[in-house]
Amino acid sequence: MVVVYLLVALLGAAIAIYAVQNNGVVVVRFLGWEVGGALSLVILLSVLMGIVLTALLGAVRHWRLRSRIRQLESRLARLSASEPQGVSQAPR
Repeated sequence: MVVVYLLVALLGAAIAIYAVQNNGVVVVRFLGWEVGGALSLVILLSVLMGIVLTALLGAVRHWRLRSRIRQLESRLARLSASEPQGVSQAPR
């Protein structure tokens, strides 16, 4: 656990150094909106948005796969219940 804390501390220090070294002001324009801010903040917010969007897409895929698994488990249970007792199929 100490190793994890050290890695998090090193990552935090790297982010802090990055933010201090990249404090120039930039203007971001998108669809008529115009926002100014520090370069480091713009980049970090972009990375954060990418992480959030990727996580959302992964969650949707996970939900769909989980739904499909439940559907197949239900189908398997129905097929197992309808199979006569004492009759089993050979494994493939």
